[in-house]
Amino acid sequence: MAAELLARIRAEIDERLAQLRPALEEYERLLQAADAFDVEAPPAAPRAAARARRARGSRGGSPAGRRAPSRGPAPSRVRARAVPRIGPSEQAILAALEHGSHTVAELAMVTAMSGAQIRESARRLLAAGSIVRAKREGKAAYALAAAA
Repeated sequence: MAAELLARIRAEIDERLAQLRPALEEYERLLQAADAFDVEAPPAAPRAAARARRARGSRGGSPAGRRAPSRGPAPSRVRARAVPRIGPSEQAILAALEHGSHTVAELAMVTAMSGAQIRESARRLLAAGSIVRAKREGKAAYALAAAA
C-alpha cells in the first residue's frame, strides 16, 4: 500500500514538473532579458551632480539662487503614487501560480528561490493585488487573484 502511494505521488510530481517546465524556460528567458537591460543602464553621474547642486545650495551660496520657503508642494511637483515594480522573481512566482495554488515550499522547488525571497516577492504581489492568500490541504498557499 505504501509503495502504491509513493508511486502515485511520484506520478503527480512528474506530471506537475512537466506542466511547469515551460514556465521555468520562460523565467530563464526573462532573466536573460533583464540582464540585457542592466548592461545598458545609464550611468548615475547626472543623479550625483544633482545631489551635489542641492548640497551646495543648502550650505550657502548666492541668495539669488535660493527659493523662498514653500507652503507645500506645487501641483506640478506632486507625483502620482508609484506602481509596484514586478521583477523577475515576481514574474516567476506568477508563472508558477498560473497552474494553481502553491505553498512557499512548492514555489521554492519550482522557482529555485529561497523561502525568504519568495515571501518578500509574495508580499509585494499581495500589495499589488496580483495574488491572494489561499489554503490548500490545510496549508497556507498563494493563488492568482483572478483565479481566487
